Amino acid sequence: RRPHRRQQRRLPELPVERHARLGPQLAHEGDGLLETGDTPLRRDPERRILAGVATQADTRDHAAMQHIFSSHAIDAVIHFAGLKAVGESVEKPLLYYDNNVNGSLVLIETMMQHGVKTVVFSSSATVYGADAPVPYREDAPTKPVNPYGRTKLMVEDVLRDVAASDAA
Repeated sequence: RRPHRRQQRRLPELPVERHARLGPQLAHEGDGLLETGDTPLRRDPERRILAGVATQADTRDHAAMQHIFSSHAIDAVIHFAGLKAVGESVEKPLLYYDNNVNGSLVLIETMMQHGVKTVVFSSSATVYGADAPVPYREDAPTKPVNPYGRTKLMVEDVLRDVAASDAA
């Protein structure tokens, strides 16, 4: 059973672009975002308020995802979960596809089951490939050259497809 949603102040719209450093920008020390469990997340008003609950679990774990979404009134997800070492992804590609793609699929499926349609996904500049001009543009062609970059692009494609199916 879904908890009753409290009236909340509308959060500002987030411009969502591909940023390789989204996690570190949001999860720096003293911000509260590093805490996990049932500790509320807050930012002071000058830095915009982000309220919610930080939870740490394996996104591949269907039962854990169901428990989290059933236990909290979730309106949006900031998805940092994923392995991120390019070299390791070349050595252990199946680990990266399982963790990054399969974990995201379980998370996205759980979000849809609970009516949560807002996600900020921490992608990576590696989706553009080694020869892409900097600064990266959202409309630049994608050409990842390693399993890590390919997993990030796959999840981006899944999110686009899910969003398109919801609009239909």
